[in-house]
Amino acid sequence: MLILIFRNNNEPAFFNEREKYKNKEIDKATLSLIDQKLSLMVEKELFLNPNFNLEEAAKELNITKHLLSQYVNEVLGKSFSNLIKEYRIEKAKKLLETEKNLTLESLGYDSGFNSKSTFFTAFKKTTGLTPAEYQKSYSK
Repeated sequence: MLILIFRNNNEPAFFNEREKYKNKEIDKATLSLIDQKLSLMVEKELFLNPNFNLEEAAKELNITKHLLSQYVNEVLGKSFSNLIKEYRIEKAKKLLETEKNLTLESLGYDSGFNSKSTFFTAFKKTTGLTPAEYQKSYSK
């Protein structure tokens, strides 16, 4: 009997994929406030802490983790970790352009990455160049 009921049901009962954040739209005032707070977080360069995560960011911005995650996903179109990685890559690019006396590895650590391999991989994936190639192309 149950097989017939579930077989005739057009909607999957058990594996129903839910829309993320459905019915939880962020109002414009909150969007603006989060945007301003996120800008301050970037100005303070909190992302330079290698252990900086969604929870710390939410605490700093005085909003819930869920709300921050929703904002980053829906408004910025990326995950929180990718957003932080982008900030770190931008910092690394600035350091590569200005700091000639530091090793590439130390530039990665100074940009908030917690390992040389993570830094090199993220940098290459984002820019298409290794940190050394980027530094060389910038100095020409």
